[in-house]
Amino acid sequence: MANKYFAWSFDDGLQQDVRIVSILRKYGMGATFHLNSGLFGDRTYEGRIGNLGMKEVPADTFHTRRHFRLREEEAVQLYDGFEIASHTRTHANLKNCGAEKARSEILDDVQALSRIFRQRVVGFAYPYGASADYCKPILQEAGIRYGRTVHMDPSFRFPKDPYETPMTSWHIRKNALALTERFVQEKAEEEDLFFLMFAHGYEFDFGTRESNWAKFETICQIVSAAKDVQCVSIRDAFERHEKSL
Repeated sequence: MANKYFAWSFDDGLQQDVRIVSILRKYGMGATFHLNSGLFGDRTYEGRIGNLGMKEVPADTFHTRRHFRLREEEAVQLYDGFEIASHTRTHANLKNCGAEKARSEILDDVQALSRIFRQRVVGFAYPYGASADYCKPILQEAGIRYGRTVHMDPSFRFPKDPYETPMTSWHIRKNALALTERFVQEKAEEEDLFFLMFAHGYEFDFGTRESNWAKFETICQIVSAAKDVQCVSIRDAFERHEKSL
């Protein structure tokens, strides 16, 4: 019998992660937090990406909130026991910054996060989902073993190229809950199955039909109740899958 893995993936290290981590711990969920070592404590982050997840709230009537990033000391305490992964040092757009800048952003971030959190950093998420041909060799040089993209693949299969790891779903998508239920019901008979659920912490504050805290907790409840699903980090999913081959 093959294995089933479920992992949450969160970006940016925001203050909403305090509530997120309390819910993850409540249900025994695994997660990976993709952080920017050069932005701890930043207080200028605007938390809205167009109308994603909140189309029923017109842009001209929505008052954008500021979503602050955790300070370094807060992050060290909060994320204890979870995987820490790189998101570049300053959330750089790797497609536009050039190879030299990309190398600095990636290597400096991996080194800093490894030191701060005292764990081996092997994961990466592309800021803005942007990449370039020079990125993969740099990630390999930095000791990164997988790179999470913003592409969607609801097949529950591990990617052929771990540096092009897709999301299975995004919390704000209409199919997120139904896809989770399908994953829980599907049998892993001959091949390991993997569900990677992505979210930004601020999205739960929207309080809309598809972006809210209740939906997040419901997904955690459904997955944690499934006895054949291993709730892990992205790193653990890849490592356990490799051992099973």
